[in-house]
Amino acid sequence: MTDRADIRHIETLTAMRGLAAIVVVVFHYSGGFLPSLTPSDYTSFLSKGYLWVDFFFLLSGYVMAHVYAREFRENLSGAAIRQFIFAWFSRIYPLHLVILLGFLTLEIGKLGLVTFGIGDASFPVFQGARSVESLASNALLLQTTGLHDGLTWNGPAWSIGAEWFAYLAFPILMLALMNRGRLLSILLIAGAILGLAVISDRGDNLDVTYDYGILRCGFGFVIGMLLHRLSDLAATLRLGHDIVALGLLAATGLLMHLGVRDIAIPPMFALVVLSLALNEGLVARMLSHPALLWLGAISYSVYLSHMLVLSLINVTSVTVFGKTMGRFLDTWPSLIVLAGLVAVVLALSAWLYRNVEVRGRNLLREGRFARRYIYRQP
Repeated sequence: MTDRADIRHIETLTAMRGLAAIVVVVFHYSGGFLPSLTPSDYTSFLSKGYLWVDFFFLLSGYVMAHVYAREFRENLSGAAIRQFIFAWFSRIYPLHLVILLGFLTLEIGKLGLVTFGIGDASFPVFQGARSVESLASNALLLQTTGLHDGLTWNGPAWSIGAEWFAYLAFPILMLALMNRGRLLSILLIAGAILGLAVISDRGDNLDVTYDYGILRCGFGFVIGMLLHRLSDLAATLRLGHDIVALGLLAATGLLMHLGVRDIAIPPMFALVVLSLALNEGLVARMLSHPALLWLGAISYSVYLSHMLVLSLINVTSVTVFGKTMGRFLDTWPSLIVLAGLVAVVLALSAWLYRNVEVRGRNLLREGRFARRYIYRQP
């Protein structure tokens, strides 16, 4: 079997994952939570922040193909598939469960506040988005399969449920996609982009989550896998050159700033992923800064935890003051609070990465169940 330790780690993509996670946090924190911050008056870049989730999907597909393509071509056995699925379950589920339990604890806290009439608390408890039924579907990673009519519990976690199904399908997709020729790969990418357009009102709004989110993820994931198949062609075309990489990043940012139709952005993300994956020049050196690599390492914790922080602050503010904190703040205080909250999320995420992500993953992979049923020798 291929030794994955020999496979090149693409630091540029790690850094971009971290930067994208920060954009998603700012997207969720501005506007509704901090109503005095209205970046949409000046740019569509942040109001289109939900599109960076599509970047995550593309990135996941590309990185998985990069890491596992050769191994699965050499040994696509039942044991290899079992170990692959368990490894990724161990990677995503501990943090997902801990954050979900955090939301459950907060909901129980709200129940206590309402029951005992503390402060100005008047919250719906275990209703709507925080119902007991939706708690079960979230625990089972089924929150993006159309079971509910809106986002539930930890809203951003819809994409984790969607990616779980992509992981389950990955071995089959490897067989179906990775030995295709260049032309067919390009046609399949075009077909996946068309699929994204179909589920997003002809490409106008890709903020598709609880209903068709699993399809949104699937199309993006497949595009990412096929991009890896086209890496040789991209290298021949010198797509990894510094000027090309910087131009693609600038063009993507400009298109998002201008608020073009959503469907135009995933193809740009695809080119950015390919270009950065191949780049070994100035851009790679810039994105390989230790701070950016650290941000990329904790990006999963950043993405999953930031809404819990926001919810806790909202519950506290409504209980004490009768309304959410952001409604007391003008523009400059809102900017200061935003910066402070991002810092809090980063600090919390660093702790979660070390104590939940890494420890949870190791506990599952080294536990008795894994030794007996997952990594057992024939």
